[in-house]
Amino acid sequence: MNFSPQDMDIKTLFKTYPTFRIPVFQRDYSWDKQFYKRFIDDIISGIKSVGDSLSNNVYFIGTMVFSGNSNENSIDVVDGQQRLTVITILLSVISNKLMECGEKGLSDATFRYVKDINDNDEPIRHLISDTSYPYFDCYVQSKEKTNIPEVETEEEENIKQTYDFFNIYLSCDKLKEQNLVFKDFDYVKILLAVRDQILESKLIAIVTSDKDSAYMIFEILNAKGKNLASIDLIKNIVFEKLHNDKNGGIGYAESVWEGVKKTLRDRDGSIGLATFYRHYWISRFKKETNNKLYDSFKSYIKKDEYLDFLKDLEKESKIYISIVNPKIEDYSNRQEYKWLVQSLQSFGSIFNVVQSRIILLALLDIKKRELISTSSFKKVIQYLENFIFAYTNISKKQANIYETNFSKLAIKLRKTQSKSDTNTILNELLYDTFNSKLPKYEEFEEGFVKLAYSGRKNLPTNVLAKYVLKKLNQYFEKKDFFSDDTSVEHIINEKSEDNDTCLIGNLICLETQLNNDASDLKYIEKREVYNKSKYEQVKTFISEYSDFDIEVAKVRSKKMAREYYDFIICDN
Repeated sequence: MNFSPQDMDIKTLFKTYPTFRIPVFQRDYSWDKQFYKRFIDDIISGIKSVGDSLSNNVYFIGTMVFSGNSNENSIDVVDGQQRLTVITILLSVISNKLMECGEKGLSDATFRYVKDINDNDEPIRHLISDTSYPYFDCYVQSKEKTNIPEVETEEEENIKQTYDFFNIYLSCDKLKEQNLVFKDFDYVKILLAVRDQILESKLIAIVTSDKDSAYMIFEILNAKGKNLASIDLIKNIVFEKLHNDKNGGIGYAESVWEGVKKTLRDRDGSIGLATFYRHYWISRFKKETNNKLYDSFKSYIKKDEYLDFLKDLEKESKIYISIVNPKIEDYSNRQEYKWLVQSLQSFGSIFNVVQSRIILLALLDIKKRELISTSSFKKVIQYLENFIFAYTNISKKQANIYETNFSKLAIKLRKTQSKSDTNTILNELLYDTFNSKLPKYEEFEEGFVKLAYSGRKNLPTNVLAKYVLKKLNQYFEKKDFFSDDTSVEHIINEKSEDNDTCLIGNLICLETQLNNDASDLKYIEKREVYNKSKYEQVKTFISEYSDFDIEVAKVRSKKMAREYYDFIICDN
């Protein structure tokens, strides 16, 4: 494990790494008032008066973990995004207050830690988060604060509430009223003291170029953060209640708890109990942030229901792992469920949208309880697969629409009393809601034609392009699942110096042996090999294309996009 821990302050951190990028798969900004108020209280408490001036004491804000190279301008935030977001908001508020005091120079100097200008007079946002863009940029990282969009997500609401709280907290009257140390000092001096206390705050920055190492360090340092803290508290309260149970409840509790962890660990060692538990909770009871799971548990589960809760947790853990790492053995090797295993694999290993587990847990639960018909079950699974593919993976839209909607739908589905009720719920909370969000064809095509596959290089779209080709082949073969003996064929042979040969329009599914036979041939010669294929798509292809070159491949990319959109996405 190669990493470099460095003792530095916030000012040095910001000057060392001009841009901090919060990956899209990271947790949204979720701090509520108790956390950001404690943060600013701690900052203020470190400021002391010495004669006629204010001095700053050392304040340690903890460890942050980053992934990237120290010589790069941009670095990924693995652990520390909540604190960096709060710091950015604080500095923005202070800059605004200084401007209101007529101190434009000091305001601009402070705002450079929020948004700077490079040598080409281009703005550089120090903190970049795709999930909160453009709201964070307009509301926090803009001095003018014009054209601020309406709040649409929980994360944006949290950002607004944090900014508005600091805006009041850092007013002259409030600061002097709540902190006697400031009573006789000029307001501008107080603001600068607060700013400097933030910038001089100490941290340990751990930087590694290996993402796996970064996340391992994160797990070690935080023990899975708030998630594990909540699950530990829940475990303690349950075990404490059952410890003196005369019927051996504590033994059962210990057995179930370890059994759940083993269920999750045996098939996929990367799945933690805390991750499963939160998905389970917001699928069954209520959508909560990680730090509120414990309080939510105490509200929903009575002490005399702890054993039933454990039984349910055990049952759901088995369903959960069959979603995360599905196998045909989960369905007694019955071939009629092969399509389901394929779809479940797509949600995880191809789409990487973990929020899908929330609704999938509920759907598999009501399927076991026979509260959804086979046809409706298949329809909804395929609808979710196609929507997520189009919305997130092709159109690159924010995935933060999923958690709230899926939680609401899952909780409602678990309360259904009949198959008819189930269909009504799906129509109202899924189809009617999500159909309006489905990307238009033009937007879908724009993303689709960028797909590429290389047999020589590890392109970012390799997995997705292969999935698309198999789905198209599946459609033309009129099958419920992928053909077993299929491989990706480059119609014009792949050339390292020509990236266009990897475009989706130059690709087609072909039987493995035929792919090998056609490997180094020219297109006119390949046609003879293609004629041996049993795939309907290949037969149609050779009847339509007597000649083929890169320009034709580019046109075909759009044709494939239209086929996928019309026949697969919109045909569900």
